[in-house]
Amino acid sequence: MQQGDPISLEQLIYIIVGTLVGFIGRWWLLRADYRQYPTYPNGMLIHLTTGFIAAAMGAVALPALISKNFVAVTFLALAIQQFRDIRKMERNSLKDLDRAEYFPRGDAYIDGIAKTFEARNYIVMISSLVTTSTALLIKTNYLDIILALLAGFFSIIFLKKYTQGQVIRDIAVIKEARIEFKEGNNLYVGDTYIINVGLQATQERILKYGIGLKLIPKGENEKIILNHAGQRKAIMHECSRLLGLERYIETRRNFDTGEVVLVMVPIRKEIKSMIQIIEQVPILETNKKNEQKGLSFLS
Repeated sequence: MQQGDPISLEQLIYIIVGTLVGFIGRWWLLRADYRQYPTYPNGMLIHLTTGFIAAAMGAVALPALISKNFVAVTFLALAIQQFRDIRKMERNSLKDLDRAEYFPRGDAYIDGIAKTFEARNYIVMISSLVTTSTALLIKTNYLDIILALLAGFFSIIFLKKYTQGQVIRDIAVIKEARIEFKEGNNLYVGDTYIINVGLQATQERILKYGIGLKLIPKGENEKIILNHAGQRKAIMHECSRLLGLERYIETRRNFDTGEVVLVMVPIRKEIKSMIQIIEQVPILETNKKNEQKGLSFLS
């Protein structure tokens, strides 16, 4: 096939199949999760549209190279720049929304969410490219489409698993802790001091409606992660957003044990739900530690 020749029906089918695989993959990756972001339906429409464009760009890349249409391939670079702009758009949008939240996400959490949405467009592009490339390389009746579909969906699953980070459940055990006032006005969760509360009415409200939890790290490296200010902000944001926040939410670290305790007076007092929420909070990308690398650096 020479440059300028019309595309063959066979290649058109391969491009359509590759685009559909990528688009379906983007829709699957965009399913609503506990963060409830993006908003439905406008935010989802934006990301599905950009996902379709990413899928089409990935699907058409190899046929364009085969036809020596190198100008068309340069659009990939333009698409990548657009995906970077999407990350900026998400970051700015989330920062604006932070002003109206019960408790802000924090810059570290926002940066991780924005990078995730950019990376998912690359997953879509790669899966579409894999699908179309598999079909073009095999070129057998019917079998090529089936194998291409399998290769495309396998690449989506592999890349999703590869890019999926840890959550709090992987690094810590979460247990309920007793809330009490000691020495008059000092609020304690378990054995950890939280804050001084002077008003008697406030003390009674905290004791009646408050929830106290302690996060027990599974190792030394996990203590570093839980002590990160951005990580704690992410935990408090998810708890307050899903359960509501009357007024009080605090975290403190027990310096002797490395445990992090949390006290909160939510609108909905549901202890089991709160534990599940914290367990699913992602480990921030800026907070990921590689224990082995850290030890080798220090040695």
